[in-house]
Amino acid sequence: MGHSDFQAVVLAGGKGSRMTELTAGKPKCLLPIANLPMIYYPLHFLERSGFNDAIVVVSETVKTDVISAIEKLNLKIQCDVVGVEDSEDIGTADSLRIIHEKIHKDLLIVPTDLITDIDISETLNLYRSHDASITGLYTEQPKIPDDFIRPGPKSKQKPETDLIGVGETSRLLFLASASDFEEYICMNGALTEKHPTFVIHSHLVDTHVYMISKWVLKFLVQNKSFSTLKGELLPYIVRKQMSNPQQEEEKNMENPENNVFKYACKPKNEKKTDFEKCVRDWSSYNDHKNSLDDAYHDDVIRCYAHIIKGKTCIRANTVQTYSLSNAIATDIFELKKEGNVENSSISSKAVVKCTQLQNCRIDDNAQISEKTSLKNSYFSYNVVVKPKTRMQKSVLMNDVVVNEKCVIENSIICNGAIIEEDTVLKNCIVGANFTVPSGDHNQEVLTDTDGLMEIE
Repeated sequence: MGHSDFQAVVLAGGKGSRMTELTAGKPKCLLPIANLPMIYYPLHFLERSGFNDAIVVVSETVKTDVISAIEKLNLKIQCDVVGVEDSEDIGTADSLRIIHEKIHKDLLIVPTDLITDIDISETLNLYRSHDASITGLYTEQPKIPDDFIRPGPKSKQKPETDLIGVGETSRLLFLASASDFEEYICMNGALTEKHPTFVIHSHLVDTHVYMISKWVLKFLVQNKSFSTLKGELLPYIVRKQMSNPQQEEEKNMENPENNVFKYACKPKNEKKTDFEKCVRDWSSYNDHKNSLDDAYHDDVIRCYAHIIKGKTCIRANTVQTYSLSNAIATDIFELKKEGNVENSSISSKAVVKCTQLQNCRIDDNAQISEKTSLKNSYFSYNVVVKPKTRMQKSVLMNDVVVNEKCVIENSIICNGAIIEEDTVLKNCIVGANFTVPSGDHNQEVLTDTDGLMEIE
């Protein structure tokens, strides 16, 4: 089934500031997950959901590389890859503002780091059925296997905690970060009056999958103070559900472009022929208890949250979730298999002399020597593994060379790295183009630290 009433946009311009150990040498959207570039997964998600085309927003500096990578994926979805200025100041909302002339319908926003087997149809139908302004997709925290260990040292990063208030009809009533509050959470009086009972969730994953009405984009284009979607624009729209349109108009008399209801409310001549509103006026339908108010409390702006349980959904935006995505990708996706080795995929353009091979994916031009033992690992383009080496639960990106007599476990080795002879790596990250000298390393980041930014 197609979704001709939506335009899909994949936001793939992020720098990966929470995983700089990996992105210092490769754009985040091209980091390999099960030997496929990360951008494959949101595009596959859209194609599987019935979308025929998508706009892909990337940094201008990597646009050519992204186009080349997408062309090799054999996906049917047509992609319009748009480059935006490579700047720290450009956020997700800024990116939408830049491409707004390409948007003619309501939006489905998908992040480049979305790894999921969710069917989006039910979420789209929730949006449609309530003529929503915004609908967000939220899921349970991903289940982490008991034997999973994050490569690298123990993280200093504190996980973000989102506060997501959802009513009994899935109305999204409150959206904020826990870091915005100290001891108490302040609530709008109009919110608690209209919705005296709702649940604030603090353990959901915000997938950054959003359905956004075309009028919200028009408002965004005229109001350039919003730079990000999740942190700024969406919480603002959610709060404005409880505002009075007339009061907002009076407050913004001098700057009418700042009045969100100017965009949300249809012109009077349209209201007279608005069939949906007529049906609502004549219907006895009421979407709330404890009140005789009309449906939706006559709210012009309506936001919804769709909470999905029991499905796999990971945002591969940290070292931990990136590593976890690699660990489970082949279990949840039917990835293309090459070769005749059971439970492994070996490119016909690779040279593999290994006889102890289990649950691995080996890409073009890889050279795997005899007397090697490889388990549950990924070997990207042009990787070289020399004899007497053992490896398990690891990711090797393009052009990595592993010399003789090495033992590598649960490690991520970035493109162009060289592992010298007689090296032991356990739970490590090796940066791009770095040469690891012989020796034992455990839970280390081995990289040229220049250009890395540590996020506290």
